[in-house]
Amino acid sequence: MFRMLVTFATLIFTVLSSSTFADCCQSGEITFGWRRDNLKWKLNHLDSCYIPAHVKDRILFKDFETYTASTKLKWADSEYYIRFSAEYGLSEKGRAHEHFKIRSPLLDHPVVVNTSDPIKRRSEVYDFNIAVGYPFNFFCCRLSAIPLVGFSFHRQHIRVKSDEYYCCSYSSCSYDSSNCCDCGYGSSAFCVESHNPFAYPVSHDPFGSPSDPTIAGALGLCTPHHTSMYRFTWYGFYVGADIAYALDSCWTLFSELEVHFLDSCHRKRESWTGVYFVDDYHHKGWAYGFNGVCGLTYTFATCWYSTIAVDFNWWKGHSKHDDLHWNMVGAKIGLGYMF
Repeated sequence: MFRMLVTFATLIFTVLSSSTFADCCQSGEITFGWRRDNLKWKLNHLDSCYIPAHVKDRILFKDFETYTASTKLKWADSEYYIRFSAEYGLSEKGRAHEHFKIRSPLLDHPVVVNTSDPIKRRSEVYDFNIAVGYPFNFFCCRLSAIPLVGFSFHRQHIRVKSDEYYCCSYSSCSYDSSNCCDCGYGSSAFCVESHNPFAYPVSHDPFGSPSDPTIAGALGLCTPHHTSMYRFTWYGFYVGADIAYALDSCWTLFSELEVHFLDSCHRKRESWTGVYFVDDYHHKGWAYGFNGVCGLTYTFATCWYSTIAVDFNWWKGHSKHDDLHWNMVGAKIGLGYMF
């Protein structure tokens, strides 16, 4: 994927630099870094038109850490400025903490599930960004301020590895004083008010599908699958500014600021709770947020420079019964060349 990313960026840079932007100041850089994403997803009062049931679900994807590779291309002249960047990352670690609660007249008491599962390595993040603006220069061109209009795309593709307790049912559990089932697989457990939560005997599970009602293993916890997938996609237009200040002939401070509003946010999950209208949940809503980069470049040879930067994001996607928060912080170091 990184090879494809570099190839695509190089192609764009070659085509543009050899045509309409031949006389402008051009630069390209490749950076490597680390970032940490935290996402908090709240689903309230999810229900189905087929069965009387209500679900509240809270998932915290915490310390989702990735190692990233990115590229950035710039074209600048006295009358225009164009910036393109792309980033790809693979996860190293992280955990998904979930609090799941289902109420239904079919159940004698609510069923509560608390889990803490690892995020699988090689979960992915993608970022693409393009912006255009008009440069303004001050103090004999030492300070540059460029108002921008741009478009960005961000995606987190998270795979969560479920432990083996998902293959036990209430009949195989040992219960503690709080009526929590311990299946013998780590600290995760599910809690019910009685050993059999159904209000009356059932022949099959009422939560499995509209046509064949089932909660796997009588509680929705017994499935043959052990990896749940979550995909969050944020995209839309923004306004912002790129600012650079030359401290001397070698050192330059820079920042890239973006304000997003009326963007789109897609949430999609393929999980294995056993409750079908939760496991196949897919929703699109509005989002808004803020992206920022602060960094420093050092010119150490003719046309060559190094860069170090800190990234930070804050986003929120909100709609009825669905609330999603995303924040990110990261650091990068790289090498660039000016044409």
